[in-house]
Amino acid sequence: MKKIAIFSNDLSVGGIQKSLYNLLNNIDLKKYEIDVYLMGKKNFYQDKIPKEIKIYYLKEHHKLFKYLPYKILNKCFQYEGLNKKYDVAIDFDGYQKLTALNALKCSAHKKVMWIHNNVIEKAKYDKKYKIANLLTKDKNKYFDEYVGVSKGVILPFLKSNHLKEIKYHIIPNLIDTEEIFKKAEEECDLVVDPQKYNLCSLGHLNIQKGFDILLKDLKELVLFRQDFHFYLIGSGKEQKKLNKLVNKWHLNEYVSFLGYQKNPYKYLKLMDGFALTSRYEGQGMVLWEAKCLGLELFMSKNLEQYNNDLKGYDDIVEALKKAEKKPKVFDDLRQYNEQIMASLDNLFN
Repeated sequence: MKKIAIFSNDLSVGGIQKSLYNLLNNIDLKKYEIDVYLMGKKNFYQDKIPKEIKIYYLKEHHKLFKYLPYKILNKCFQYEGLNKKYDVAIDFDGYQKLTALNALKCSAHKKVMWIHNNVIEKAKYDKKYKIANLLTKDKNKYFDEYVGVSKGVILPFLKSNHLKEIKYHIIPNLIDTEEIFKKAEEECDLVVDPQKYNLCSLGHLNIQKGFDILLKDLKELVLFRQDFHFYLIGSGKEQKKLNKLVNKWHLNEYVSFLGYQKNPYKYLKLMDGFALTSRYEGQGMVLWEAKCLGLELFMSKNLEQYNNDLKGYDDIVEALKKAEKKPKVFDDLRQYNEQIMASLDNLFN
């Protein structure tokens, strides 16, 4: 049985955390013994992770720690995990110094870094990340292998770090369709108009997700059709800005904000289509979650590089003008997930 150590910041609500949760709940625990080391105490999935997987919470460091360059920390940092030998040690977070330091200093045959986002695009829009990346960038060259959740993240990562002769893998995120189907059956308090084309989107309300772009598309769509309604599920710092745009563009009767929902799938099940116009992504798990529930997908063309086999549109408005209600068929994404499991087996062995 292969022994795997996974280091991540925490298991709060977020894309990286959901990606890790799906991996832990679908990996073959007859093949792998897994220890998860978390740098933070937050664990949204506390009681949902298989009991065979051991979770250890490492000590919290002073806030000033994150402002120290990796080169300095690397000289004085002591490994904080168990005194145990692993076959593979993984920095699953990819952004944090602590996860990298522990993974690299862990006694393991192979050290792997997971990359979840387009680092070049993220640095353009996120000033805090740009500074943090400059302080941690030195760590990136010390791993044996690298995993990107899409072609759209691994290539910018290699370019940004001037890495050429390295071994890398493209392994998308697992989608736990069984859990999604189960949650979709829960009772929902939302009633949608069956005569309208009900469109939705899901995610943190931040600049990356480009919901302002989507609202602008809806402003144009209203000129051609009014038999639709858009529901936005999520919360974030862009909420006020998006509200102002809805008011400015007179979209109040076409747009509803549903806020953060612990179970978004019971809402998605009611919809006809799902739209995403992010400025950049890692992969876009929400697209695959919507796909498994049978929703028609409307994603912008730039997101194709992050989602292999999904079709994007150059003109979202034109696509939505033609959108029609269709019978929905659930998709368990069996082949998609099987290919990912085979890739993980190849990586770990």
